[in-house]
Amino acid sequence: MQFILLLRQAPRQLAFGALHSFGSSFGQTFLIALFVPFISASLALNETEFANIYAGITIGSALCLPVVGRWIDKVDILSYSLATMGLLALGCLMIATASNVWWLIAALFVLRLAGQGLMSHVSMTGIARYFTLHRGRALAIASFGFPLAEAILPATLLAMIALFGWRYTYGAAGVFIVLILIPLAILLIRSDARFRSAPSKTTPENPKDSATPHKTDSLTDTAQTEPDQTSADTGHPRLFRSVYVWFCMPMLATPPLVMTALFFHQGAISNHKGIDLGWFAAGFTVFAITSVLGAFGSGPLIDKYSARRLFPWHLIPVMIGVLLLSLGTHPVMILVYMGLVGITTGFATTLRTAIIPELVPLDEIGAARSTLTAIMVLASAMGPAIYGWMFAADMSIEVMLGLTIGGMAIVSVMSWISERPGFYVPPGVNPQGAE
Repeated sequence: MQFILLLRQAPRQLAFGALHSFGSSFGQTFLIALFVPFISASLALNETEFANIYAGITIGSALCLPVVGRWIDKVDILSYSLATMGLLALGCLMIATASNVWWLIAALFVLRLAGQGLMSHVSMTGIARYFTLHRGRALAIASFGFPLAEAILPATLLAMIALFGWRYTYGAAGVFIVLILIPLAILLIRSDARFRSAPSKTTPENPKDSATPHKTDSLTDTAQTEPDQTSADTGHPRLFRSVYVWFCMPMLATPPLVMTALFFHQGAISNHKGIDLGWFAAGFTVFAITSVLGAFGSGPLIDKYSARRLFPWHLIPVMIGVLLLSLGTHPVMILVYMGLVGITTGFATTLRTAIIPELVPLDEIGAARSTLTAIMVLASAMGPAIYGWMFAADMSIEVMLGLTIGGMAIVSVMSWISERPGFYVPPGVNPQGAE
């Protein structure tokens, strides 16, 4: 099996990626949400006040991500990793000692930027630029840290909160990062100069099929870099020079906007449907399982067909899920809906990173990915507010979900149209010279 062979060939690099996707959880919403009731009570904040603070911080961190994220293209990735983990540990310790709202705001900003933003960025960017022939499978393995953290950490941290209190628990998370995650990161890649080094100007990948390798190492199928004489450094990711990207941008922004909004408003949906909210809680278990299946299923398909060819189709499962949620009233439909959303989420986790090396040279992956990630984070911050406005306008759940399906269909068609000749510009090719 290709996954097993890949793990045998490059265990340290893949473990490095999974370590960072796992560690990103300390700044992810699903984990921070466990602490919200305790933080709010401690600092005398109501739910609305905390939500407004959190939305503002999420937007602020997203705006900073393109600036900080592009540095990964220019420095040793281990140095970048250690700086990111140090910042994340600092954020954990800051929130553990927060005694007023302004200190809380600073702590949450550091957590969101380092955790959700940069830890994931190190994981996905490092793997995407190191692997070529088996990039899809490698990204799937590295992304396994996300569901692993979702499965292990919530129950563990809730138990710690009950025993030691929320402040000591978040403080312990910072200590865990310093004593466990940082030494592991150093141990895994300290002697791997090729993985660590920033990419030079590289030969663009075959635009027809990302599964086609460059000159490769016999064990790890990693790219051998050569000078790229076709491009000049303008300081901006060149993917934005392509019409293709502008047509696909809504497709990138739609999943985080829709999924965050529907998860955020699941209480209102369950009340309207007359379904106990516990079914949504159970649905997250199904969601975690199918997201893993989606990620690992997408890897071989990406390697075979290329991420660009698969991209227009990956919203189909969530569209079917939202349609069933709109029409159904039986509680089991919630599990089916969450399972289908998980499949799209798993696909998207690998697909939206795997597509970037098909759009830009390897030395621009970090800048391009951080910019696109910022757009997706902004979309996720806007989602709950947009759906909240629809609720405030007394729009029915059925109409709201119908508009959601229609919107996803439109952006999927736009992504499909982007494959027209002349829209896609291969990495390293001048747009004026593209056919």
